[in-house]
Amino acid sequence: MSIKEIKKISESPPTYLGGKARYMWQRVVPILNKQLSVNDLDRTLIESLCVNYQIFRDSYNSIKENGTQYFTENGLIKSNTAVADIDRASKNIKAACDSLGMTPKSRSELLSLVDDEDEEEIDWTSKFGGGG
Repeated sequence: MSIKEIKKISESPPTYLGGKARYMWQRVVPILNKQLSVNDLDRTLIESLCVNYQIFRDSYNSIKENGTQYFTENGLIKSNTAVADIDRASKNIKAACDSLGMTPKSRSELLSLVDDEDEEEIDWTSKFGGGG
């Protein structure tokens, strides 16, 4: 099976994705299908991006509601675990975006690979003769 035979990713999100993860899928997959060479092999990576986006948003809402720290019943100050969740989700989102070519840096790296391939073209006619 060649890469061309692998099907594109469905723009309909998987049924098990809900809420903001589902929203992200509907927002990102049409763009990826149109502008980048993504296919069904990238599905898990895109799911990870969407799920981590949901974690990021839910954690942010927790921080908005409860703050970055709170007092326990015993009067101790505790950190809201949503702060660490946002940090992890942000890193996972960035990694997924880098892998999918969704950041300026990753796109420029992909373009430089194409430019390098063009420079490496071999002029077979001059090496072995030929033509007319």
